Amino acid sequence: MKKSFTAAILSLVLISLTGCQETPKEDLVKNKKEQDLEQEMKNNAQKTEQDSAGTAENLASVPAHYQYEMEADGVAVQVDADVHIPDTDKIISEKVKPSEMTQEQIENTIHYFAGDTACYPLGAVTSKEELMDEIISLRQEIALLESGEQSAINEGDGTPEEQLAELKAQLKKSEELYDSGTEEGEAAPVSIQGITFDENGSIELQSDLGRAEAARIFLYKDADRGDRVEFMNYSPAYNAVEGEWSADISREEAVNKAQEVIQTLELGNLEVMGIEEKAQVVDGNIVGYYDISYKRKMGGIENFYLQEKASVQTDQAETPEEYSAHMEQTEDHIQVDASGVIGMNVTMPPQVMECVNEDVSICSFDQVKEFLASNIMNKSWKAPGEKTYLKITQIYLSYMYVVNKNNNREYLTIPVWDFCGYAYWESMPENSVYNLEKTDKESIYKTTYLTINAVDGSIISRQAGY
Repeated sequence: MKKSFTAAILSLVLISLTGCQETPKEDLVKNKKEQDLEQEMKNNAQKTEQDSAGTAENLASVPAHYQYEMEADGVAVQVDADVHIPDTDKIISEKVKPSEMTQEQIENTIHYFAGDTACYPLGAVTSKEELMDEIISLRQEIALLESGEQSAINEGDGTPEEQLAELKAQLKKSEELYDSGTEEGEAAPVSIQGITFDENGSIELQSDLGRAEAARIFLYKDADRGDRVEFMNYSPAYNAVEGEWSADISREEAVNKAQEVIQTLELGNLEVMGIEEKAQVVDGNIVGYYDISYKRKMGGIENFYLQEKASVQTDQAETPEEYSAHMEQTEDHIQVDASGVIGMNVTMPPQVMECVNEDVSICSFDQVKEFLASNIMNKSWKAPGEKTYLKITQIYLSYMYVVNKNNNREYLTIPVWDFCGYAYWESMPENSVYNLEKTDKESIYKTTYLTINAVDGSIISRQAGY
């Protein structure tokens, strides 16, 4: 029952508000950091059993396109948006936590990319002489910071204390390479069996897989977002000429090759969100490849990366920093050429702890329209001293990870409405900011100006995680 996004199917809903209206003084439903969302989801399950109108009925009433206009206090809002809903008649809420790679997953991932080819620590050098030069330089930089003769080595790269810690970590790695390498400077290969994350929560390897530059295999531990895998075995050609792009593989074949690595490494339910044609340098030649972006699907509904333009303005006393570390949606990518998978940047799927509600009851779209009208002005993106224009071009019903009140390392998957588009100002006309003929519209549509809980209408901050 997926909606068609053409106006021919459903008539446009138009609400035009003439003249100026008073800016809402407060959110229709307050943000509630302390609300027990888990209990609300369980209570919602009971409500679903009692209500005659369930999720299927509410989704069926959602228009394919929605229009709305409002102006107040120097801000003009125009909603002219396609409405995207999932192809499902049931929405599930689950309790999840960030993933942690097992030892088996670590070893299997490295072996998948490198096979039986030897892996070396990232940055292995070609000669001991060069390595000793690096060690001497690092020791000098450390001495300058410790003596106070220099406040920072690289301006803007963290505090002196952070830089000092990073330099000492680099020195330790370089000294280990020097001690383990031969006189010719060949570093000792790394044993994959039993390999673990270092003190910085990373595994960084390189391997000669037959191209001009060594392939890089990175595994990163991330307690907030989930462990991440990166692989790169290509050299991007950033200045490739348009119109000369070609690849000895079709889009369908590329997607199939990417799906193989998704299944083999158990990367979860990833759905293709977009495919971009890019170019790389192989043996001095420019060769095409596909950069495939993915959205994660959980419980029958999409969960994908959106950037919040600004934090919600409320009268809450708490600061966002208390929940600043949280499990954000990530943008996952796999790169494929005729040889197979040549690159990957994927966060491991979250671990599902339990199902909280097997059939979440969501608000009707009429209620969603009220929430939008009451809250769209309460945002900090307003330009001071001049008229601001906000255009909402896409509306999405998707999932978001929301911090659990009882444990800020646990999250609930909550259905949310996102209102995406772009803003501009009188001093910077629309066409000077966004050349809509040439600008990648997908990037514009990934910016959300308002996120609303689809269950109770409360505003959710993607920046804070609640």
